[in-house]
Amino acid sequence: MTSSPHRLPVLDALRGIAALAVCWYHFTHGSETFLPGGLLKSSGSFGWLGVEMFFVISGFIIPYALHRSSYQTADYGRFILKRIIRLDPPYLVGLLIVIVLGYTSAATPGYRGGPFEPSFTQVVLHLGYANVFFGYPWLNPAYWTLAIELQYYLLVGLLFSAVAHRALWVRASAFASMACLALLFPADQYLCHWLFLFMLGMAAFQLRAGIIERTQFLGWIILLGVGAWHVGGPAIAITGIVTALLLGLLDAHVKPPLLFFGHISYSLYLLHVPVGGRVINLSLHFLHHTPGKIVALALAMSVSIASAWLLYRYVELPAQQWSSSIRYRKKSSTAPANALSQQPSAPAETAPL
Repeated sequence: MTSSPHRLPVLDALRGIAALAVCWYHFTHGSETFLPGGLLKSSGSFGWLGVEMFFVISGFIIPYALHRSSYQTADYGRFILKRIIRLDPPYLVGLLIVIVLGYTSAATPGYRGGPFEPSFTQVVLHLGYANVFFGYPWLNPAYWTLAIELQYYLLVGLLFSAVAHRALWVRASAFASMACLALLFPADQYLCHWLFLFMLGMAAFQLRAGIIERTQFLGWIILLGVGAWHVGGPAIAITGIVTALLLGLLDAHVKPPLLFFGHISYSLYLLHVPVGGRVINLSLHFLHHTPGKIVALALAMSVSIASAWLLYRYVELPAQQWSSSIRYRKKSSTAPANALSQQPSAPAETAPL
């Protein structure tokens, strides 16, 4: 799998790193009885920060792609449609896999977990990423971030013209409004709590787009980093700052393995818990020493990667192509030239995960 000339290499690298970090965190910490305290378990202690990396990446890539596509607010409905077509097919297949594996596991002799009895309402709410609004648990605990992402898409499509505006006061007003939302509504199951991370990505977009210069970019990084620290703490703030700096400033060759994981990162995120997590759970019955647990970790990662590649190849990639075939309305020839004409391009609205 090679990288398209229309992708930013650092973007794929960061997505790959974020996905692998989240996988390793869930495999090493998903079960309290799988690993004892020690170096192996500690190696995944901060893997959850891959989610925060994904939020910064989304804050960057969505406006970056919209800017290249000459998006206008009148295209809002088409933008949301493109996102649904791009993300829902692999998500729905992943949801089906979760349900099938859930029932299969519960019916297997020797099963020690609780009953798998999702209600009809609980399943249907997944179709709109709406479980959090009605108090129903997610069938896959990783899905909560997808709900945050959807809320972000609904917001950024409306605010894009302000975020990408040439006037500093307009951009600053947009950031100030989002900062107020983050400070006034801190509940972490909703978008507002995470807005400082998304704004860090937006600042990187503005630099790449030529809307701001490096000095102003670094100023925004400091201000937004302080906000992220206040809302989420130092680990989240540092992760967001570093991710934004890399997105905005780094232009480097990326090795094929990281490109590969960048491509399959969304599918890997969807499948690693129901597929790899079951390998870990199964190993609890047979493996009780560290060498065997290392084998189980390697097998869980391998099975997750293989499953993710299949989902990417046969579901996600066709969905991406279908989404890309939907174009925004053609604009007047008098429209201003695209500020990114001299910058490396990105695929139209790639998956964040």
